[in-house]
Amino acid sequence: MAGGQVKKIWEKLLSPFKQVDKRHLQHEIDTYRLYLLTSYNRLGASGGEEVAKELQSLADSTAFTAQQAEVQNNVHQQISAVAELLDQVLLIKSAKDEEPLKKSRPSGLSFAVGHAPPKVVREKTVETNPLSRAEVSKKFHERFGYSLESKQSEIDHVEAGEGLFIRGRAEPGTVVSLYPGVIYAPSQYRFMPGYPRVDTGNPYLIARYDGLILDGKSWGRGGDQREWWEGANSHELDPPELSADKSLDHSKAGDGRQRIWESVTGAQRHDVPIEGAILERRNPLAFGHFANHPPKDKKPNVMICSYSAPVSNPLVRPYIPNVLVGSEEQQMERRGLLWIKEGRSDDDDFDGKLGRPEIRTLVLVATRALQDEELLLNYRLSSYMRRPGWYHAVDEEEDRRRWE
Repeated sequence: MAGGQVKKIWEKLLSPFKQVDKRHLQHEIDTYRLYLLTSYNRLGASGGEEVAKELQSLADSTAFTAQQAEVQNNVHQQISAVAELLDQVLLIKSAKDEEPLKKSRPSGLSFAVGHAPPKVVREKTVETNPLSRAEVSKKFHERFGYSLESKQSEIDHVEAGEGLFIRGRAEPGTVVSLYPGVIYAPSQYRFMPGYPRVDTGNPYLIARYDGLILDGKSWGRGGDQREWWEGANSHELDPPELSADKSLDHSKAGDGRQRIWESVTGAQRHDVPIEGAILERRNPLAFGHFANHPPKDKKPNVMICSYSAPVSNPLVRPYIPNVLVGSEEQQMERRGLLWIKEGRSDDDDFDGKLGRPEIRTLVLVATRALQDEELLLNYRLSSYMRRPGWYHAVDEEEDRRRWE
């Protein structure tokens, strides 16, 4: 990180005249790094030290919100390139032939009296080539020079289980993986499996700065076709205490609406609607939930990056491996215009237009050149909670600022 930017950030922290939000400060530091990395990658990652210095100088004079916007644009360009390649490999018919989902709009009265919203009427997805996940991954490798593989981690502790490995080479700033699964807004935490101890038996949870939590457990390793997915557990990963290698459990079939939480109030069961989508389950990048925290003698080589994917884009949407708890429309019906502010701030919006349909997810970005190695992600576990014995803080100050 450039010295000028570091000085500027720390002056904010140490200033006796203002109350500093340390969590937001860490968000600014991370955004600065992502701005440098993804911009360097966009320029071709071939300019060497001179280009890096020019980018640092530019970053020092660029406002935080502008840095955020540039990171989003850089990531979106990479995701779009991935989507274009996968369309070429997988589609038999044009994506334009796919009909949009037809939904009947629920009335406010139906929510008031507790009726479940009507089910989504699903149209048949576009026809795709009958390729396996391995074959799709091979095609991806031929085009981009790398692919991902989940296998036994090289980290020497019993809870490491499977890790995420890159085969081939990826340059700094490359979006090397997507974090799949179900996305929960803050008001929906109570619907997470096992609430309030949601992390018990589930090491596949991750949080964004805006409070959204992604649960990658039910995604597993994906599937072998493009299909309608509503977060069902048909490919759920076993918790580590049941399976040291996090193997797949095929015995838990979903029924279209995920039964996430059972309430004892009135002896009633509550189904939480999942806003499903037609997703490409063979996505060769949807493995971010397998990345392990680095051991004491190693540094992380990837970092998380918030990404807002426009769901109206028919090219990109099938390759964003995430679904929401309830639709944006349903959230508006329940809480009115206040839904806009939940789990977001104005500067988190993808293009500054509040209400734009989007999937706010996470991607993993390479922090250096990667070559045939295990991907390691700094978990930044809170120091206010009991940490597992294997956890080693990469930077204790960063951990504290992340959660203060």
